[in-house]
Amino acid sequence: MGMFMASVAFRPEPQRDWTVIKPQIESMFKGLEGLTDNLDSDGPGYAIVSPYGDMGMFLAELPGKISTLTGGWAVFATCCDSDFAMLELYHNGKMADKCVIGELYEEFAEFEEASAPNLEIWTQLLPEGASQELLEAAFTMNGWDATGNLQMLSKATQLPIFDDRLVFGSD
Repeated sequence: MGMFMASVAFRPEPQRDWTVIKPQIESMFKGLEGLTDNLDSDGPGYAIVSPYGDMGMFLAELPGKISTLTGGWAVFATCCDSDFAMLELYHNGKMADKCVIGELYEEFAEFEEASAPNLEIWTQLLPEGASQELLEAAFTMNGWDATGNLQMLSKATQLPIFDDRLVFGSD
């Protein structure tokens, strides 16, 4: 049985005041059923997650707005049956890259472009001292399902794109 999920992961720029930004972000989604988040954590990466992916269309509206508020990067990820994940990367409110990990289903290929990630752009998400090789592996690893790739991408970028606690409700 495959995994379906959707998330918006982001990291505020250090010069932005999280105490001001957090309530603005919460006002975008708090009170809606079916979403989890880690906005009360110490960060530095935060996420809003639809563990079953059913709120993906709603979450798709948030990364541009959130990246504008945070002055930084936001990643929107949608995992479909663990076979593939569609990713959108935003910076300061503008989409910087849109790509697919895994094998895009034929029926989605009609209206979704299955392009490879632009590693030059994604490298900018890496925190100081992070592994470029791990980032590259997250996009190219064969034999893994898409959730494994998303977990590797989370580790490389230190953004909770796919975080077990937020998706499964456990450690």
